[in-house]
Amino acid sequence: MKEFFEITDMEALKSFAVPERVKILELFEDLEPRTAKQIATELGENAARLHYHVKELVRVGLLEQVDTRVKGSIVEKYYQPVAKVISANLRVVIENNAHQLSEIMFSPLHATEKDLVRTLNRLVESDVDVRQDYNDTFYYNMGELNLTKEERNQLVGELNALYSKYKDLKPTEGRRKFKYFTLLFPTAPPEATDEDDEAFEDID
Repeated sequence: MKEFFEITDMEALKSFAVPERVKILELFEDLEPRTAKQIATELGENAARLHYHVKELVRVGLLEQVDTRVKGSIVEKYYQPVAKVISANLRVVIENNAHQLSEIMFSPLHATEKDLVRTLNRLVESDVDVRQDYNDTFYYNMGELNLTKEERNQLVGELNALYSKYKDLKPTEGRRKFKYFTLLFPTAPPEATDEDDEAFEDID
């Protein structure tokens, strides 16, 4: 498995607009190969329907078949993501498909939002002892950065390396699953500055 894979193809990026495919990719956080049947069982989905989405992820290059095992008359195909960290080259995507980008980018965000709400509801409904188990679990960070292209690329490389460092950790006692979502985007064209914003005057 590669350390990093950068999506430059719109067909591959469209997979992030399909909730089932997002769930499939998220399931491989432990980096363990799975068959389509195992994926369906873990997600509680219909096997035939799930198998279609697995094939589509293979077709667009986000999943790959890594093993084949024969059990009696059954041939089991095992799949795995193409890399530990999958990111998108937004420059290529925006230039060619800006009108579809919003739907695709925010589909994982909506899925993450649902997971967060579910966790918060579980926390609120829990007794005191269970709530204590949530100590030192939540982290939230948001801000603005002023970066050159080189600094932006360096930051992305460092984040990918950081995530990759923890991707190899296996589920064990005392280690719980965390979900993260990173979104880095420009808020204005390169020529614009804060001074430009302040100079704006609405005369209506």
